[in-house]
Order: sequence, then C-alpha cells, then structure tokens
Amino acid sequence: MAGKPIFHYLNGRGRMECVRWLPAAAGVEFEEKFIEKPEDLDKLKNDGSLMFQQVPIVEIDGMKLVQTRAILNYTATKYNLYGKDMKERALIDMYSEGVADLGEMIMHLPLCPPAEKDAKLTLIREKTTNRYLPAFEYVLKSHGQDYLVGNKLSRADIHLVELLYYVEELDPSLLANFPLLKFEEKFIEQPEDLDKLKNDGSLMFQQVPMVEIDGIKLVQTRAILNYVATKYNLYGKDMKERALIDMYSEGVADLGEMILLLPLCPPDQKDAKIAQIKQSTTNRYLPAFEKVLKSHGQDYLVGNKLSKADIHLVELLYLVEELDPSLLANFPLLKGLKARVSNLPAVKKFLQPGSQRKPPMDEKTLEEAKRIFRIK
Repeated sequence: MAGKPIFHYLNGRGRMECVRWLPAAAGVEFEEKFIEKPEDLDKLKNDGSLMFQQVPIVEIDGMKLVQTRAILNYTATKYNLYGKDMKERALIDMYSEGVADLGEMIMHLPLCPPAEKDAKLTLIREKTTNRYLPAFEYVLKSHGQDYLVGNKLSRADIHLVELLYYVEELDPSLLANFPLLKFEEKFIEQPEDLDKLKNDGSLMFQQVPMVEIDGIKLVQTRAILNYVATKYNLYGKDMKERALIDMYSEGVADLGEMILLLPLCPPDQKDAKIAQIKQSTTNRYLPAFEKVLKSHGQDYLVGNKLSKADIHLVELLYLVEELDPSLLANFPLLKGLKARVSNLPAVKKFLQPGSQRKPPMDEKTLEEAKRIFRIK
C-alpha cells in the first residue's frame, strides 16, 4: 500500500495551505516535514528534489512534485475532487483560478510596505465585494445546487471555502451580502467591446482572455489551457503524466511571466529586471528542462509524446531568444526541441509571418492595451 503523502514546507500557511486542504477534505492522512532552517532547504536543493529550487514539494505515489498548481491538480484527481469529465474539469479550473487571483492578493498583504497597506486593503475589499464573491454567489444561485460544479464536492469548493476563511479573517462584514457563500465549512478593439462582454455576463471575473468552446464560456488562462490541452490530446495518458506536464508548464509560466511583464517595468528598473531574467533563465529554468530531456533521452518532456508542456516551453524559448539569443547557447537539447516542434506542419504554418502568431508587445501595443483596458 502506498505510504502517506509527505509535504515539505514551512510550518505556516503560505503556498502549501491550499495543498493541505485537499487531502484533509478527502479524509486522507499526510505527513509534514517542516523546513525549519536554511540547511533543510539546502538539502532538498542539493539532492535534486527541487526542480526549480523552490518549495512547496510533495512526495506522492513515487513522485516528487513541485509547483503548487501541478500538486493541486494531481491531488484533486487522485482523491476524486476534479469533476466527472473535461467540461466539469474546465469549470473547476476556472473557479479555482478565480479563487487564486483574490487569494494571492490576500497572501501578499503581509509583504506590503506599511505606507501602502491601507490602499492595498481598500483594493482587496473592493475586489472581494464587487468582483469575486458576486461571481461565485451568482454560480450557486444560477443552478441552486449545494456545490459549484456537478452538485458534488470538488477542489473548487474547497479552495473557495479556504478563501472565505481568509476573507472573514480580514473583515467578517465582507461576507454579509453573500448568503449562498456562507455555507458550512474576437479581438477587443474598443473599451466598449470589453464593456459588452462584462455586461452580458460572459466574463465571470470581469477580465479576459475568454474562449467560447463546446457550449461553455471559459475565462482564466490556465482553465482554458487545461481544457484545450485535454480536448486535443496534449495532456498525457494518465494522471501521473498530467502531473509532470503541469509541473513543467508551471515552471515555464514562472519565467514567462517575468518576460511578459518586462514592458511594464519602470525605465529606471529595466536593466536590473533584464539582468534578473537572464540570471533566472540560465541558472534556474533552462538547466532544469535541459536536465529532463537529458535524463530520458526522448524527443519530448513527458511520455515521448508532444504535450502542452513542450508547446509552452517552445513558446518560452522564442521569448528568451527575442530577449537575448545567446541565452540558449548552452542548451543543445532545448534548441533541438525548439526545432522539432517548430517544424511540425501545423506549428510551422502558425509561425509564418502574417499568420495567427502575434509580434512582441511594443510601446504602441502597450498603449493600445492601456486604452482598451482603461489603464492609466
């Protein structure tokens, strides 16, 4: 019989708390090994347990999983908290990502400089009562069932309840107008286009991207990606492969976010940010993926078959190359993967000039986005 899952993290909430909730709700025992001193973290790094040199990490079913979302996805699947089919899974992802958006704001509040804390609290309260809780209240009201998806407990319900405890700790009055939540335990070219989507109820959390597919309107990028990857057979053959694909995809997302946000960086901080991105690229992320390809000698990251992890990684490699082509110099296996995926007929067509692939965000594009989204 498989042993208990082992959780490695600090003796506190942080990014491990949402992971702890899932087995707890499923009635599954787990073991915790707390990181109490720098040497504990160094040991995990030095023995190769931390793919991206960061926690949390969970030992489960013979795997060492990092990246919170990869851990959550695997755990939810294992304990039957992830819906009965891929449509339910997409809705669960969408709701879970909405929870994560607000949860991240609350989680980062203790790190906020004292002079900015009141403004941050005001922003959190406004989004809690005007954006996120109304969305979830609407879902429960719309179908009149006990749970968010399929009238069955799922990870979305568990994550939402965890969030409600945080909200209640912040200010109990924020839940006053949401009775259903108080359970026990096309191109957007004009601001008016965005307003229409908001007003017709298409944008659950009042933000894009949004994809209409198979009769559902999906928001939250990860929910969309997971559904599309499942639909087009790019998400592994079983839940172990899926967990690895999630772990690698989340690693890609970590570095990709840094590059994506670079145009928004104040000019006087840009050089330092670029230096940080280059350091993380060559010392943390690309070595990790190069090591995976070298370890099994196969063409793709997982199961020797193209998956969303390979596609996300190749997209990242293009972004890295645009930033500085020399950053790929010491990673021959990654360059081989990039060439292999880029030469697939459908991908090759997508990459052609004038095709669906969009150019890097320049100053003009950034200004246009600010205009549409009314960012000052």
